[in-house]
Amino acid sequence: MTKLFSLLSLMLLVGCVSHAEEVMTPEAVTEAARAGIVFVDNEHIQARQAANADLVLVDVRTESEFSMAHIPGATWIPRGKAEFVFAETVRDAETEIILYCRTGSRAALVKKALYAQGYKNVSAHEGFVTWAEAGLPVQNDLGQFKMLNHQAQ
Repeated sequence: MTKLFSLLSLMLLVGCVSHAEEVMTPEAVTEAARAGIVFVDNEHIQARQAANADLVLVDVRTESEFSMAHIPGATWIPRGKAEFVFAETVRDAETEIILYCRTGSRAALVKKALYAQGYKNVSAHEGFVTWAEAGLPVQNDLGQFKMLNHQAQ
């Protein structure tokens, strides 16, 4: 029965996908990715990390972006693999998940995909840039630090 429901859901989803009249611009792709998403802010991540030890904070940027610096407590799962990793490892639809990327667009796409897979407690953050520019701590293999916002004179 579950497989039948999944198959019907997939058929409905695929059937609802529309085709653009023209090739989308990068701006249009970003707008479509972010459409319908309410992003959480830095304070939300901090509050949820303090309140929920089981929070799953996921960086969906590239491996090199994650290696340079990431939000403390984050796990790296690249966009494009996140849907499969969650399907294999997170079987509770109520698990609290916060996703982030550089500016929110990739996180929004993963949020939409996870929602379609049945996850109910998924948020997308405004982005690593917002976190770092706020002077909040970041980390990498060398330890924890704050990014400097140096502007040329």
